[in-house]
Amino acid sequence: MGLDLVVEGCAKAGCESEWRRLVEKAFSTSKDPAPPLSDAENARFNEISIAGYKRIGAPCVGSDPAADAWILEARQASTAEEIAQTLKEFDGYHVLRLLKCDGVPIYSNGGMYDGVDETSFRGAFLETCRSVIDHELLQAAWEHKLPETAIDYGKALLTAADAAEKTPLQVRGGFLSRIGLRKSAAPLPLSEQLDIVRAAGRWFVFWGERGHPIRAYF
Repeated sequence: MGLDLVVEGCAKAGCESEWRRLVEKAFSTSKDPAPPLSDAENARFNEISIAGYKRIGAPCVGSDPAADAWILEARQASTAEEIAQTLKEFDGYHVLRLLKCDGVPIYSNGGMYDGVDETSFRGAFLETCRSVIDHELLQAAWEHKLPETAIDYGKALLTAADAAEKTPLQVRGGFLSRIGLRKSAAPLPLSEQLDIVRAAGRWFVFWGERGHPIRAYF
């Protein structure tokens, strides 16, 4: 499946300490293990969190004409009966694809499988950007991030992109390609690598500044 970077909910006012405790427990690593959240703890986390798509003003079916028009076109509803049924079925659905902001990236697998919506960033794309980010920075994408860490990581990506635009990193092929037993894949043009890394950097900063942690989903 590869790596998807998923926006988790931020804390509701007055619940910050409890929310933080649950996030830190959910994000524990093999170096600092903790039992997984119980069903009750997951339910409580959802109760005291605000989902990302609710924070950024995505148009909502049933209350926004633009969202109504989008879902009717997407579902190819044309008759009065089809229109009424579609609007009823999707009432309350937030149409993230109508938003143009750093928090809804074009580099996303949102909607392709469960657990990943359009606010997610397809982290696997960063693997194609070896002329821009080094191994350490790439590996850090596979780690969950609390909001403040997400901001720092996003800024590090943006700094790396600025540096690589002037002096791209030298990329070595794998051992088999170096000895001629495997043909190296052609790298993406530097301009595309820079675009991906900068989009990722802005995305991390956008969500971190709004108090949202990032889950590495793979």
